[in-house]
Amino acid sequence: MKYVIVSILYIVAPILLFSQIKHISATEGISKISFACNFFDQNTQYEPLPAKNISDAESEKWMKEMVDKITALVGLKNRFRLKAVKNFNNCAAVCFDNNIGQERFIQFDRAFLEEFQLKTKNKWFVVGVLAHELGHHLNGHSLDGIGSRPDKELDADEFAGFILQKLGAKFEDANKLFSFMNETEGPPTHPVRWKRMTAVSRGWDRAAGNEVFANLYVLDDAEKKDNAFRLLTAARKEYSSFKKLLMLDNVLKTVPNYAEAISEKGLVYLSMQQYAEAYENCMNALKLEPYIGLLRFNLAKVYYEQKIYDTALAYVQDAIYLRPIFPEAYIFRANLFFDNKNYSQTVSDCNMAFAMNPPNNFYKAEILETKGFALYELNKKTEADECFDDARKLNPLSIRVLMYIESKNKKSIMKN
Repeated sequence: MKYVIVSILYIVAPILLFSQIKHISATEGISKISFACNFFDQNTQYEPLPAKNISDAESEKWMKEMVDKITALVGLKNRFRLKAVKNFNNCAAVCFDNNIGQERFIQFDRAFLEEFQLKTKNKWFVVGVLAHELGHHLNGHSLDGIGSRPDKELDADEFAGFILQKLGAKFEDANKLFSFMNETEGPPTHPVRWKRMTAVSRGWDRAAGNEVFANLYVLDDAEKKDNAFRLLTAARKEYSSFKKLLMLDNVLKTVPNYAEAISEKGLVYLSMQQYAEAYENCMNALKLEPYIGLLRFNLAKVYYEQKIYDTALAYVQDAIYLRPIFPEAYIFRANLFFDNKNYSQTVSDCNMAFAMNPPNNFYKAEILETKGFALYELNKKTEADECFDDARKLNPLSIRVLMYIESKNKKSIMKN
């Protein structure tokens, strides 16, 4: 089975900006093997059930009933799959490729939603969050592999406002969806509170037929943040560390506290073996956006280069949990397992990484080389040689296999 990149698009990430960084339980959530308008009348009233009245065992049924209501409003059948995950602390839109089409998931933590429903004192909170995530799916945001961006969040917020009005929520209820945020919260991937409230209000007005009011809302800095994203993409392609740092500084001048740009600076310092600066940047980025898998993966690299393997493993496992389709993270973890002589798990992670269609031949060759090393240690030398031959075709300039075989020969001579 082939897999594609997952887009996890958070509505509640900003509330966690300065929370303590905790590792995520690998025993919870989706197993790695599993990824292995019929409009109601204006006066139609829907009474949402409070999250506190729902048991964990009934949570997926509860969520399905809400999805059925929302999809009926826009004339669609409910083709979404649901996954209740304890300790996930979020609600996310996730997309998988099953070889015959896209499977679209909503992954959620019922207890976490209950907490914020109580905090906002808004019975429509969970419906609004769910409508927001469905808005990501229905707008195609979960298909591009990029993740959250301001324009996407505002599109989904507007859809949530539209749905809330059609289900019977009052304007004041819809407008309280982001009441848990303070005025200044909103990292580059998520706009600040007033803009999100404005988008929800615009959707509510549009559903109510108040087009004049809906067209008055102006959102002024989406272009600035899009430009920062383009600058970051260009910086990632630069080979010179000096030039790359200058480019990343320009990104941060455009949008301060852009977590992915800060983390990228950490990787540049890591390549220069400036470990204190690498750690500081990667950790600061993770404090801003604790639920982006890439940022945890970058911090894992910092620990690995300093030979702090247990911590590196914990962070890369967090990254895989948050972004299940992440071949680079699986390659990294496979090498960690190999260093710890866990050869069977090394082979398993290499197989998973290869199944996820890595981005280029360099990564594919590295997977095959690492798998070959593990097979060699397991005395499966014929299979190992096949991996080495395939790797050599993909990356003829790699010397990893030669270095490995040479080290094995030296050890053999020393024993004799």
